[in-house]
Amino acid sequence: MDIKKATISDNKNFVELFLISAPFFPLIFGQNTKKTLNNLFVTKSNLFSYQHVCFAKKEEETLGMILCYNWETKNRENLRTGHLMFKNLGIIFFKSIIPLVKLNKVIGKISKEDFYISNIAIYDLFRGLGTGKQLIFKAEETARKSGSKNVILDVEKENIKAINFYNNIGFRKITESTIKTRNCILSFYRMKKQLI
Repeated sequence: MDIKKATISDNKNFVELFLISAPFFPLIFGQNTKKTLNNLFVTKSNLFSYQHVCFAKKEEETLGMILCYNWETKNRENLRTGHLMFKNLGIIFFKSIIPLVKLNKVIGKISKEDFYISNIAIYDLFRGLGTGKQLIFKAEETARKSGSKNVILDVEKENIKAINFYNNIGFRKITESTIKTRNCILSFYRMKKQLI
């Protein structure tokens, strides 16, 4: 298995894996979710860009992906990401703005010392093979190179398997948050791992 930086041609796998990791996104963005994610992925300098994604691959087969970035990237690209979402979603963006603002206040909030794992997903067929660990280790390596002291992530409270996985590789729960949108209630744990 190899961990490789994403290229634009990985767009279809990105969209599929992203929706595995964040199944609530269609509740916010509606029927334009896949198109929007695809357009964001292939566009440089936004928080969903291929520039921030690595894929686990075996030969030519994609096993999983991770989307992550540091504090500096978050600050630099946050506004542009919102602008691109508006450009892609049009009027739907205004219907989604309140849930997006709530989500952004809780999920993805990071400090100068943090490196953020936004999304990680493995195709069902390749779970339990160490793919997730390899992707996390790649994120930790990138975090160290960026000078980050912590790796953080948000995980849905109901996702017990993921929480156990993160605990087993050194992450610890630090906070709990709930976001209410017009379509759903989302509850998350913020988890953190200090880098040595």
